[in-house]
Amino acid sequence: MTRPYVNLTSRNRIQAFQREISLRLDDFAALDGVCGITLNGGLSRGYGDELSEIDLVFYLEASSYARWSGGQSPLPLGITRIGGYLYDIKILNLEEEQQKQWDGVALWDLSYAAILFDPSGKIAQLRDVKLADTPGRLQAEGPLFQCWWYFRLAGDIWIHRGDTVQGHAMLNSAAVQLIGALFLANREYVPHEKWLIHFSRSLAWTPPHWEDRLLEIMNTGDFSRQSLISRQAAIERLWEEVDAYIIRMERPGYTLNVMHVTFYDLLKLLLLQDPLPVHEWTRRMSLSVLSGEPFIRFVSLEHDHITVDREKLLTLNPEELYSWHSAIVKQVLAEIAGDML
Repeated sequence: MTRPYVNLTSRNRIQAFQREISLRLDDFAALDGVCGITLNGGLSRGYGDELSEIDLVFYLEASSYARWSGGQSPLPLGITRIGGYLYDIKILNLEEEQQKQWDGVALWDLSYAAILFDPSGKIAQLRDVKLADTPGRLQAEGPLFQCWWYFRLAGDIWIHRGDTVQGHAMLNSAAVQLIGALFLANREYVPHEKWLIHFSRSLAWTPPHWEDRLLEIMNTGDFSRQSLISRQAAIERLWEEVDAYIIRMERPGYTLNVMHVTFYDLLKLLLLQDPLPVHEWTRRMSLSVLSGEPFIRFVSLEHDHITVDREKLLTLNPEELYSWHSAIVKQVLAEIAGDML
């Protein structure tokens, strides 16, 4: 399957950059303590123009990393000009990187990185380990919740209060989270925001008429109240389509939104394994969650088990809850009622 790629009409000077890298690579590799070098950034994704820089990552032995990062680097670190080209040079302690957990943007960058120097194969091994678990579609739960918070809660607030500039700022954030969720729906790493919209155009699956709808969700119009309402509605429609796609692919028959999955599953777990051993809960979630809605209303912690007061749950009025929690409780109560028939 083709991964998201750069698709620009401006002149691509990638070959000139590649020649420059080839001319200097042996000298870079010969520096003391260098275990490996990768090409990252836009060039690793096949594109470079007069505004591009050569992003190199040097993986170093621990002692060399200490020297380079301690003011004794043989090369300028960060942004620097070498010859006629702009470089961005980053150093990493290979041993530390093998142990640490990388964030999503670092994994996205690594997934495109080209290995330029790797005499012992350790960089290829690092890449294979870090990229072994491809993103799952249900990881979009967080971004979809964030998107909903920005377009629905914050959006409604600023439509009501009449500050359309602040409202559009919230919808900007909603759009970023929505597009991030779309990448996860495709089981792709979420790009850095610098590339987010551009790369979304070449995803394997997008909602119909994606290009036109990108314009809708980014359009601030005339900054009238109606422009805010229209943009909010456009974001909500796409949110629903991305949400439905993920459910169809991962949880057919599930009737809530992706953003409810974790709490819904936790509540079902409590009901199916009542009392639930604490260690079974803490494998999935912090005990502090029991002090929040909706669990605090019907759950208790007793020694090493968590118990559910089913009478309290069954008599709970979902309308008393915040809408997000209410949706979960309503669904679970409906399922309980169905099981009783």
